[in-house]
Amino acid sequence: MGVYRIPLKFKAGEFKFNELNTDNTEDCLELDYDNEYQMINYDVPMYESESRIYTVPRDKMPDGLTAVFDKNGELDKVEFDDNGHTRLFYVHFRNIGKSESAVLKFIKEQADKIAKEIISRKQTAARLFVGWFYDGEAVEIAVRTATTEEMREVIEYYNGDETAADNSGNYPVEKMITVDPEPLGVMLMCTNGEFRSMLFNKAAETFEERLKSRVFDKIDKTGDFKFISEEYD
Repeated sequence: MGVYRIPLKFKAGEFKFNELNTDNTEDCLELDYDNEYQMINYDVPMYESESRIYTVPRDKMPDGLTAVFDKNGELDKVEFDDNGHTRLFYVHFRNIGKSESAVLKFIKEQADKIAKEIISRKQTAARLFVGWFYDGEAVEIAVRTATTEEMREVIEYYNGDETAADNSGNYPVEKMITVDPEPLGVMLMCTNGEFRSMLFNKAAETFEERLKSRVFDKIDKTGDFKFISEEYD
């Protein structure tokens, strides 16, 4: 166990953890690291809600932490260098409107990225699935595509049940493309708790609309093509 304190007020710029003055224990973001489970817990300063970050390598703590302060010296975000991959651990939203605009901007970027991948497959689509899940912590927005041949394989596997072809979970996980869950989860955890579910639902709707607008006119579709969106249980 270890507690790593990052001041909420410092000076403008980016600083590695060892460059920060953590002598003042007041007005800090306190990252409580569980060495056994490789997990970080912290209370979001503005909303006093609990946030958790999983699979944080022991050998990277706390040296992998970077704190970014805005021009006024206020803590803007905390990032983590995980073997060259930058992970978002905390972001400061000054109000609900800021969190909404940041989440929707991220979702649109992810939808554009996933749309490009689907288009690059150059397949004739029989099904396009969008699914989502959020329980207040775990988050997922995912896309699957299926060709006629893949549908036939599913129907055959389920003894001729044609309705099985309309269930995204019946297709190989390799066919799934997901929105990057960690930054989305962190952004949701760092906003008002009463607003999170509504914001996630808006994000899922925005993703679906954006994906359709980017993909539908640029892929070949079968005559019995279906677009299916669903919330996971």
